[in-house]
Amino acid sequence: MNQLLLIPIVAFAKLLTLALRASGRGSGTALPGYLVGRYFPFVLEALVSQIPTVVAITGTNGKTTSQTMLSAILDQLAGAKVLRNKAGANLSQGILSELLKQSSPLGRLDFTHAVLEVEEATLPRIASLIKPTVIAVTNLYRDQLDAYGEIDHTEKLIRDGIAQCPTAAVVVNGDDPRTARLTQGLGNATYFVSLAPEYARFLPYEGKLNRRDIHSQGLEAIDIHINPDLTTDFAIQGQIEGEAVHIPQAKTVSPGFFHVYNALTAIGIASLLGIDEHTAVAGLKTFRPAFGRGEILARHQGDKQVNYRLLLVKNPASFSLSLELLRNIPALKLILAINDNTADSRDVSWLWDSELERLNQADIDWVLCTGIRAKDMAVRLKYALDKSASPIPAEESIHQAIDLSFAQAKSGDTVFVLPTYTAMLEFRKLMGKTLDMV
Repeated sequence: MNQLLLIPIVAFAKLLTLALRASGRGSGTALPGYLVGRYFPFVLEALVSQIPTVVAITGTNGKTTSQTMLSAILDQLAGAKVLRNKAGANLSQGILSELLKQSSPLGRLDFTHAVLEVEEATLPRIASLIKPTVIAVTNLYRDQLDAYGEIDHTEKLIRDGIAQCPTAAVVVNGDDPRTARLTQGLGNATYFVSLAPEYARFLPYEGKLNRRDIHSQGLEAIDIHINPDLTTDFAIQGQIEGEAVHIPQAKTVSPGFFHVYNALTAIGIASLLGIDEHTAVAGLKTFRPAFGRGEILARHQGDKQVNYRLLLVKNPASFSLSLELLRNIPALKLILAINDNTADSRDVSWLWDSELERLNQADIDWVLCTGIRAKDMAVRLKYALDKSASPIPAEESIHQAIDLSFAQAKSGDTVFVLPTYTAMLEFRKLMGKTLDMV
């Protein structure tokens, strides 16, 4: 009976999506799922149950990148068809909207795998419905106090979600003290991903750095090297399901130690799904950063081209880690784009918890603040920088900031942009063209 009911429901969702796009009032990534989920709550389970293998990825930072990396690996498999929700559409309505969009008029889904990015508070609401084969938790940092509350609450929500899925394998960050303890007392098979201690100590976790038992299941990255172009080489050792894993060389184009965790998470999940090491490494080579996560945008005017590299920031941890990455960039040209829309967090006090002081070790050519809270960012920089005799430019209009930076930069320069979520969306819209990364 439910299968028959899916036909008019799917038709309604598809028509609504078309209407939203035609009217310019949206892209249909949330409203169809919201309405269907509210009035026909059985639809989510009815649709997702048609997909044999479901992976749920949650955590504060790295959900989208881990999802994109795993999808790139799965795309290497002959016959694999992967469904994934769009970055940012990770609430239940966004996930359901994607399922409705991808289903046939008869409510059928022809996919072998679903790789779903799931917002932290959403996991316990839908875990028992989507029945994931694997749940991955990237990390747990203080994030958007006005949305999530204290980090202890977020940790409890994720643990509750895992507890609803006793047969799911769980892949967690083994260095993060909060994620490392998520499955204690639960029966889930747990696999830990970690960096060798000399690298993990740079990560600003909430609490004392956890060191996993060397006999535990999981993967560890060793011999990590960040190249001048910010690509990262590393090796992997460990064991998954009792089988030894040794990968002498892997590479990711996403910059920084923190993205190595995402690569380990993707490879760990792939191993649990029966994918061999060679295929996993080959898939990782095809990976390209999700929007705002290290991608490069370009602006042209005559013979002049300036590249803009976007590194999304959303909380003190991501901001501090991106600043650490930029310390060794010569003649650093930097735009800090801070908004306080709902998706960014209305509370911008997190700027004062971010370690802007790390810029004192950077070779700064110039820095420009933009976005709704440009002036707040400029004030924070004034207190952070040792050498801030001249006022730090603050231009609230992102469009104007792009014009100013383009005029100031030389042809061939790369400007690094650290935007919050909605500032990143606006920046990308204004820039237009995306360059493929080498």
